[in-house]
Amino acid sequence: MAKRNRRQRGEDSIFLRKDGRWCCQIFLGTRPDGKPDRRWLYGKTPEAVIEKRAKFRAKVAEGFTPPKGKGETVGQWMHHWLHNIAKKEVRESTWNRSYRPKVENHIIPGLGWRDLERFDEEDIEAFYTDLEEQGLSAASVLQIHRILSRALKIAVKRKKLHRNPCQLVTPPRVDRVDPMPPERDEADLILSTTADRRNGVRWAFALSNGPRQGEALGLMWPMLDLDDIDNATVRIAWELTRLPWQHGCEDQHACGMKRHRFPCPPDPADCKKAQRKAGRRHTCRRLCPPKCREHGGKCPTFCAPDCKKHASTCPQRQGGGLVLTEPKSKKSRRTSAIPRELAKRLISHRKAQAAERLAHPAWVGWGHDRETCDRRPRARELVCAKCRLPLRKDLLVFTQPNGQPVDPRRDWQEWTDLLDELQVPHYRIHDSRHFSATTALEEGVDVVVVQEMLGHATPAFTQEVYQHVRPRIQRDAADKIGSALFGSDSQSDSAGDAELRGSRRKKRRASWD
Repeated sequence: MAKRNRRQRGEDSIFLRKDGRWCCQIFLGTRPDGKPDRRWLYGKTPEAVIEKRAKFRAKVAEGFTPPKGKGETVGQWMHHWLHNIAKKEVRESTWNRSYRPKVENHIIPGLGWRDLERFDEEDIEAFYTDLEEQGLSAASVLQIHRILSRALKIAVKRKKLHRNPCQLVTPPRVDRVDPMPPERDEADLILSTTADRRNGVRWAFALSNGPRQGEALGLMWPMLDLDDIDNATVRIAWELTRLPWQHGCEDQHACGMKRHRFPCPPDPADCKKAQRKAGRRHTCRRLCPPKCREHGGKCPTFCAPDCKKHASTCPQRQGGGLVLTEPKSKKSRRTSAIPRELAKRLISHRKAQAAERLAHPAWVGWGHDRETCDRRPRARELVCAKCRLPLRKDLLVFTQPNGQPVDPRRDWQEWTDLLDELQVPHYRIHDSRHFSATTALEEGVDVVVVQEMLGHATPAFTQEVYQHVRPRIQRDAADKIGSALFGSDSQSDSAGDAELRGSRRKKRRASWD
């Protein structure tokens, strides 16, 4: 029979240390190497230690065992998740444009020093408030919230964190802004103006089939079937995207020395740039204090002491620039029919491009180079899997005069200049995709067909995001209601409207030719 007031076998012991602190030893079994697995909790009083022990035991009962020692910080886990987990799950362009800058520029500087085990909702809410005070939009904060929540979800599965605090935090609300696609008369004006221009069929393709910008600029001739213009099709399998350059040299910090940005010394007399007498006058820039309000959320940014960026100026740079990548999902890889009028324009564009290639003295093209890429292409392969360039230098449909691909920034500038010339409101390039979807739905095309044409995941997404209620749809609805209520008078009026719509349709088709 066990004695009274005696600790039983396996029970945690609480004792007073020589330094005056109370200590609790918790036995969790044995480790894989056969040694005992213990945890030590400390407090100023026995009651404080008992409270810590109760919380510890509750976490163990829920399946989470707190790590020994201080454990990982949020910054250490986010760095590991970013480079070893997220990089394998998302597209390379998404990782470079969204994940990496948001983690390295916002999450790690703002939360990286906190202990991962003690990370809670109040820390996240204060962090979001700081981001908004720095001038970040609600949409950017929402993206940061989703990235952080995704990383902490993996930490919970690996038992590095008790629970995901992001699940109990209300992220910023972002109201969806309904896009305003061009009207039909504006689209007719764009088509008639660009009919005889170089690469003018680029905008006809955008308004008719609604590809994304990268899908249109990455289109290649083998992906077009123009043998029968009445049954012409286009296959979307690649898109043009820009990837950041990577250093090819050994000392990356020294390579980018000329482009490093470091804060100036507190005393202008110690700043070498401020003391120079020749050249442009230098204005000293220094680190801003926390929650700076002087620059309106646009405080100057500086490089880290061991900065290894600025690979774009490296003489041995590699792995970046414009390349061809596969679309983001299986639904995005699709084949769709194209209008007969568009097929005619594409055939004329192909003839003009071939003539330009022969006449242009500086034509170099853009494609796989055996001198720089040692991979041997496979049969029926369009793009090299290593360098991600077309296997032939004359495959792109839309190019510069020298055969190089059209830069997305230059493509956007050409679209903007075109709208300025026509005195048309400034629409986004992506609004042509909305125009294509809305026009197809207005003409009675089934939503499933439109969904497959645009490469959406579900028909519901197509209807919710891309179908816009225009006066024409409202007019048709009113005519149908009038026909049901008022009979023949409304039918005669609707017949007249049908003739008017038919004449407009013929006029629009004539403008295509």
